Amino acid sequence: MRLLVCLDFDGTLAELNPDPYAVRIHPAAEAAIRRLAALPDTEVAILTGRHVEGIKKVLPQNLPVTLIGSHGAEPGPKLAEEDRAYLDSIEGQLNTLATDGAYVEVKPYQRVLHVAQVHDRDVAATILAAANAIDTHGHPKTQGHNVVEFSAVSITKGTWLNDYKQDFDRTIFAGDDDTDEHAMAVLDETDLGIKVGTKPSRATRRVPDVDAMAQLLTQLADEREAWSATR
Repeated sequence: MRLLVCLDFDGTLAELNPDPYAVRIHPAAEAAIRRLAALPDTEVAILTGRHVEGIKKVLPQNLPVTLIGSHGAEPGPKLAEEDRAYLDSIEGQLNTLATDGAYVEVKPYQRVLHVAQVHDRDVAATILAAANAIDTHGHPKTQGHNVVEFSAVSITKGTWLNDYKQDFDRTIFAGDDDTDEHAMAVLDETDLGIKVGTKPSRATRRVPDVDAMAQLLTQLADEREAWSATR
């Protein structure tokens, strides 16, 4: 049985932090991932909203996983000139809102306004509301943990996972945020969706936090190793 273990990063494998580069993968989750990736017919992918260069900064350099960034868009298509112009326009508008600790992250296919470092939560809410009022001209916009993201492409975690999972007999996907629901939506009856935390989800299993997710991955590695040994 070919197994794909596809995992979100922030809030799933690592605790959330106002400084996105101050986080590290849970050590037990890392150990389980290494065990899983070493097994036959088993692939581990990290499917994150971070851009690929950003996720590389917080992962061990030799972690044996497939890295997919920008919600499935990266690595991906070359942007058309009008798409680059759209992102430039969005970046300029977001920069005018980036006050009181808010900042704009530049990714290859997206521009993201972060407000986690805004100490006054009312101010943060006002900034997010202003960002949400920006006209996207039909382009995708996504709200996440203390962020609002504007994208030049329509690729989501769901569109990427739906294509990639076709080469596997079973897929396990775990995530904590609203954007992960796109991936949950493409799982079928042979797959397993795991929600980390308390947000509403179509996942069939739920764990309370990153620690519990690390324990689940450890159990999965135990079971997968036992299954492989009987083949």
